[in-house]
Amino acid sequence: MFRIYPAVDIKGGRTVRLYQGDLGKETVYTGRPWEAALAWQNMGASYLHVVDLDGAASGGLINLPEVTEILERVSIPVQCGGGVRSRDDVARLLSLGVARVILSTRALEEPAFAEEMIEIFGAQVIVSIDTRAGVVATGAWRETAGRSPQEIMEQLEGCGAERIIHTDISRDGTLKGHDTEALEPFLDRRLGVIAAGGISNLSDLHSLKGLMPRGLEGAVVGRAVYTGDLDLTAALKLEEA
Repeated sequence: MFRIYPAVDIKGGRTVRLYQGDLGKETVYTGRPWEAALAWQNMGASYLHVVDLDGAASGGLINLPEVTEILERVSIPVQCGGGVRSRDDVARLLSLGVARVILSTRALEEPAFAEEMIEIFGAQVIVSIDTRAGVVATGAWRETAGRSPQEIMEQLEGCGAERIIHTDISRDGTLKGHDTEALEPFLDRRLGVIAAGGISNLSDLHSLKGLMPRGLEGAVVGRAVYTGDLDLTAALKLEEA
């Protein structure tokens, strides 16, 4: 199944979208993140993608009250990340009802941590490998991991991970369309891949769905559904086709 994941990015307790991950270039869409989450569920979304942007920047679960309220108000599964740096962080989010916890900075910088979390929590954790011009970024996309996408993918395959998320940072929040070339290091492997960054219309999603035989499982949609450039109802029909 090709799954569409509407995004709810939280900063300062509000729903925002950033331009290329720049914390200083935000557009605020609603003061209450649960409203966006519930709207996407009511339009037929089968899964949500929630990120604590403050947590990603500071290394802690900063917007936990907002995440908790989303989980209390929606009935569909939620994958959530941003600031997850410890086993306790993972366990806490899972105890609240998160279906998948997204690991990034520490998992990319400390391979042993990623392997430990996958061993303990299995498919309940998912690693986000985000790149800018092919270089893996960490620390709210302000730093680099020092490892190549290929090296990270080989490690994750070896320790039994099931899927990853990849964001093309240069396209994220730009509405310039998804660059499928950025996905090349992650395709044709044992791991499933969820794509993000720049998806702006149905054509982008059709192109990504065409990569399913190469391991593409779904796509995160963000700014385009908030601005109306992408009709979420039409996009969700791709899950059924």
